[in-house]
Amino acid sequence: MSQLTAMQRICGLLDRGEIALAQFQTLFARRVAQDLACTRAGVRLRVDTADGPVLRCAGMVGASGESIGVPDIPAAGAPDYFAALLRDGCVVAPDALRDPLTAPFVPLYLEPLDVQSTLDVAFSINGVLYGTFSCEQVGDTVAWSPFQLNLLRQFASRVSLTLVNAMQARLDTVPGVLWEPSAPDRLASLPMALDVDLR
Repeated sequence: MSQLTAMQRICGLLDRGEIALAQFQTLFARRVAQDLACTRAGVRLRVDTADGPVLRCAGMVGASGESIGVPDIPAAGAPDYFAALLRDGCVVAPDALRDPLTAPFVPLYLEPLDVQSTLDVAFSINGVLYGTFSCEQVGDTVAWSPFQLNLLRQFASRVSLTLVNAMQARLDTVPGVLWEPSAPDRLASLPMALDVDLR
């Protein structure tokens, strides 16, 4: 099964309601970690908090499939990182500890968790950032290849709409109107005499 076909199948499971959003995020992250050969991969969603917007991990999975808890990435103090996500659609940081875009995350995130390299692709609609699809390399640096970036972009373009639709899905329980007495269609259903001469 090709990489994109496998991702299409995972999206289909969510589209049809066969899996929950949390399961989808885990399956997606596991697939990305496997296909991009990185230490771990995940989905981060933009969330507004009292201290400002953050990217909150909705599912981070290691290469062997284990779930990993990671802290939020705050927007405060990192305007260049978020601007790059919206402008370029990605942030590629082979040396994340020294990259100016990811430097604000060093003390609270990268250094404590020994994250050396990051690859983040944004998903946004109409200029609104909804989150990122992220790959991380722990323990040593990796020079992200054009193939890895392109594959993650392809995954993002297929998954973004599915993910946003699932996040915005609402169950409509409001009763619908069965008949509107003032509707123009009512005129088409008025009774007609059967003895009309049509000649």
